[in-house]
Amino acid sequence: MPSRFLKASLRDVHPYVPGEQPPDGEDWVKLNTNESPLPPSPKVIEAINAAAGDALRLYPSPSGMPARRAIAARFGVSPEEVALGNGADEVIDMCFRAFATAGDRVAFCRPTYPVFEPMCRIHDVVPAVHPMDESFRWDDRFAYDPAPLKFVVNPNSPTGTWADPAEVERLVEVSRGVVALDEAYVDFAPFDLLALQRRYRNLLVIRTFSKSYALAGMRIGFAIGHPELIAGLDAVKDSYNLDRLAIAAAVAAIEDEEHHRKIVDFVVAEREWLSGRLGELGFDGSASHTNFVLVKPPRISGAAVADALREQRILVRRYDLEPIAGWLRITIGTRPQHERLLAALKEILA
Repeated sequence: MPSRFLKASLRDVHPYVPGEQPPDGEDWVKLNTNESPLPPSPKVIEAINAAAGDALRLYPSPSGMPARRAIAARFGVSPEEVALGNGADEVIDMCFRAFATAGDRVAFCRPTYPVFEPMCRIHDVVPAVHPMDESFRWDDRFAYDPAPLKFVVNPNSPTGTWADPAEVERLVEVSRGVVALDEAYVDFAPFDLLALQRRYRNLLVIRTFSKSYALAGMRIGFAIGHPELIAGLDAVKDSYNLDRLAIAAAVAAIEDEEHHRKIVDFVVAEREWLSGRLGELGFDGSASHTNFVLVKPPRISGAAVADALREQRILVRRYDLEPIAGWLRITIGTRPQHERLLAALKEILA
């Protein structure tokens, strides 16, 4: 039962539930939270070790300027076009704080990243939810929704689908308010849409270091957009929202493009291999452009499969809400992890 002291808008809210995190060091095959199967760059570890000294008694750069400069240099923008957050989730939260007033509409599609709906309740805004079609595409009602803030996840999670760039640009062009384009998984897709922010002052592109840079444990997210939008995010951000170690890690990671490309190439190759093996077992699913696959098991419910896998210490993410009820999201791991998963699935399906 909710506390009587809780504000009214949160008394019947269902908070976002992250994927299960078993204790470190235990023998789990963890394919439920879209983490990297490979470790971060050795240069990141060196930078963190160098930063973990006497200077930790001092506050970090309030703006995280070393990381802003490194990100700006990598993507050919100015530091004034970069904002930082404690993970992409904080950047998303900053968008609510900066661009949506209590009572406003905030538009997004379903199924997509499930954090948007509880954030609407937290910020006392109205969720304008637009269902996707069977191919996980939006329609003109979403594109022309007059909401002052609109979220698009591309490639989308949890479906793994990638929207046509022309459709995304048209949506940004006809939208009256800010469009926050979440590209957390874009490094695993054919290409990104960062160039659009040069043409549209209402577009914010959100990225993360959690996936293709293997830094989920450091919680580093960023946004790139017009300086006016970035100034809006900076006006509402928490003080010192990135610590000294995270800033050092971000600089080292973004500057080691060779290691970044190694992670991306590994994931894409393993994604195609695993998709093929799951198809041979009768699993149904659309092509993925992310570091996971979304599949539906044959002849048995996704919940039953997930529970049976967990008994063998294999974690995947299950979904119970339409239109993907009974589907499983499986993070791309290593080949030994995939082989253990497939052996368990063959046993379960038999």
